[in-house]
Amino acid sequence: MKRMRNKIMTKDNAGEQNNDRYVVKVQETPDGELFVELPQKLIEQLGWECGDEVKWEESEVCEDWGEHKGFTLSNKSKLSRDADEARKKAASIGME
Repeated sequence: MKRMRNKIMTKDNAGEQNNDRYVVKVQETPDGELFVELPQKLIEQLGWECGDEVKWEESEVCEDWGEHKGFTLSNKSKLSRDADEARKKAASIGME
């Protein structure tokens, strides 16, 4: 699979609670590792924290105008925090 280097990633939240749009460049370390720097406002909106484990998966994105390479970021740490919170809430109302 070709490496995504200096490409642009966009996230359009038009169907969600706000209309913010974020554009970040996929960057590469000297060792060849790919990374993106997310805006602080987005990190706060997502409830992500410094040190969270984030999974990066490359994918094909299908748009009305065609297909292109993309990627999905999944925050494994936040998923775990959310599951723990749901368990605590369920226990507090006797739904274990």
